[in-house]
Amino acid sequence: MASILDGIVPDAEDCPRPNLQKGQPAVLEREDKRKAKKLNAADFRKAVWIRDEARSRVSGKPLSKSGTDPHRVGEVHHVIARSLAPDRIYEVGNGILLSRFEHALAEANCTNDPAHRLLDIEGPDDRGKKQTFIFRDKNGKELKRRIG
Repeated sequence: MASILDGIVPDAEDCPRPNLQKGQPAVLEREDKRKAKKLNAADFRKAVWIRDEARSRVSGKPLSKSGTDPHRVGEVHHVIARSLAPDRIYEVGNGILLSRFEHALAEANCTNDPAHRLLDIEGPDDRGKKQTFIFRDKNGKELKRRIG
């Protein structure tokens, strides 16, 4: 006997079934991954702030986590770029605490010498150890060095 639902509602064997072998749905897996990444990033920043005692490694000045003065607000800088070393993104030894202004200098290439940054950082791979900070002009000429 024909039903009024024939042709409208698919038969049970035609319906897609969830793949229980894969675990949780992809949307939940992505959300878990996003939360874990956010936690890792927060733990990484917190550990660098503690190690560097809330002071700029370049100037030694105390920094705060918020505010409007770029010389007083701290940011964690990845010395080896995240894109170059994705396996070291959350490695505390690759992070260093700088003021927002110093961080901008460390990220900016010298206009006439792109091989250098306005603030170059050299030293052991463990950024908890003493580093050499080299300030440069837009031509890449060294202006001053500081060890800290």
